[in-house]
Amino acid sequence: MMLRNEGSTTVLLQSLMDSPLFAEVLPGPDPADLRTSGHLTDVFGAAPHADLRIRRSRLRDRTGAVVSENLITFRQADAVHVIPRGDTPFGLHTRSLGLYERRRILASGLTVERFGLLPADAPGRAYEIAFSNDATVLVHEVFNPQFVTTTTEAGTRSGTGLPDHQPRWPDPRETARVRRVLAHADPLVPMEEAHALRTELAGPSFLLQGGDCAETFADNTPRAVRNRVDLLRAMSERIAQASGARVVTVGRIAGQYAKPRSVPVERRGDSSLPSYLGDAVNSAAFTAAGRIPDPRNLLRAYRESAKTLSFLSGSEIYSSHEALLLDYELPQTRLSPVDGARWAHSGHLLWIGERTRSLTGPHIGFASSVANPIAVKIGPGCAPDELLALHAVLNPHNVPGRLTFILRMGRALAYERALELLTAASAIGLADRFVCDPMHGNGVTSPAGIKTRTMRAIEEELCGFFAACRETGMPPGGVHLELSGDDVTECVDVDIDDAWLGHRYRTSCDPRLNPSQSLHLADLIATLLVTTTPALSLIA
Repeated sequence: MMLRNEGSTTVLLQSLMDSPLFAEVLPGPDPADLRTSGHLTDVFGAAPHADLRIRRSRLRDRTGAVVSENLITFRQADAVHVIPRGDTPFGLHTRSLGLYERRRILASGLTVERFGLLPADAPGRAYEIAFSNDATVLVHEVFNPQFVTTTTEAGTRSGTGLPDHQPRWPDPRETARVRRVLAHADPLVPMEEAHALRTELAGPSFLLQGGDCAETFADNTPRAVRNRVDLLRAMSERIAQASGARVVTVGRIAGQYAKPRSVPVERRGDSSLPSYLGDAVNSAAFTAAGRIPDPRNLLRAYRESAKTLSFLSGSEIYSSHEALLLDYELPQTRLSPVDGARWAHSGHLLWIGERTRSLTGPHIGFASSVANPIAVKIGPGCAPDELLALHAVLNPHNVPGRLTFILRMGRALAYERALELLTAASAIGLADRFVCDPMHGNGVTSPAGIKTRTMRAIEEELCGFFAACRETGMPPGGVHLELSGDDVTECVDVDIDDAWLGHRYRTSCDPRLNPSQSLHLADLIATLLVTTTPALSLIA
């Protein structure tokens, strides 16, 4: 993960690591014992600094791993205003104050000595924050190099240790051959169908997007696909009948065979192997041979997607997946002789993930070049200016149906962050669609170390999103869910029960809703639609 200077570090790290972070406040050194620092002089003026105090803390993820450590230097008089009491993370505390802040980077790069528990050569930075109430702090922050890089390392590392989350294929010649095969393969999705979806999304409608976290080749059977499709159709019908909304149904299906991962290595006991990146890259089996990326899996992903689309024929459900693997997406992008535009033929709707939405990165470049309806995942670290910049690149002519923003904030920040972004979008009349993903910001780990999500958290994020829509007058554009058509036990209602989770925990990556939970959410969504948009006519 590359860390940039765009607001609360805590919020950004929580979003990109899919984990809540917990602050641990430590006894701070005496400011008088600090070595002379030009940063102190830059921020607080020439010594002596008798009125300065220091807050020392570290952030840990849900597993206890140290993510970052910092020293915050502040004037004693400012402590009551900007320094949190107890173990609240500094970034979350200052965001809650509602103060305007201006940040100035003083230094960024690799450290030259050990910092707390983190080694020398860890990425770090020093910066000043000047708040609108005249308080000023100096932050020295160092990050665990397993998780985080800084802007000085941009282009050389990412959160998976791979550039832009692309696999390191071991055989370049075989990779080139696979790309040539894909470039000459029949289109999985005809341009006319992708255009039809874009037209549907341009009108008043509610988008229901859902399906597997990560599809697998082994589970791509007619029965599994039929169960998912039947569930999506049942949810769509419930929402439409109870709310009067016209529902557009899009599956996370026929291409969702790759996943970016927060860390490059999976550890089981004393063994460590490269992380599973989806069946289009390597194997979920915890073996050294299985975890080697194989570009031939891209061809298998194409064939399995074609098979799935044949199962979907006539179901009135469109396909979508994250456009992560550029060696898969780019060869399937072709110039249309009908309208002269470039269309991606790997799926009807493609989205760019939270980890790969850099404005200057190749994924946004790819998305801006195709005419399909596209979406971008947005986490709580996204400031309004960045969202507007993404709009300017991806939908410069403000065309309805072109761009969807999928907000994945976590229940604690769902209302606050959605309200801020929707207010900014409403102020300039964006035609983009805003959708709630209540799944990805609400992951928790059971006592036995199993990843799960609670229905309570999912429902709270949905309610927060709809409340922000109601307050800003922006129409709620849809929901984005990870679900299974099978009766799995991967998400819990409220209490986390390892025995219950163990009954039918089948996902190869993240936990999914089962049919009962999915239909319950469909009823809640319908109720929220009625109470949020009473004056809107969503029926075409």
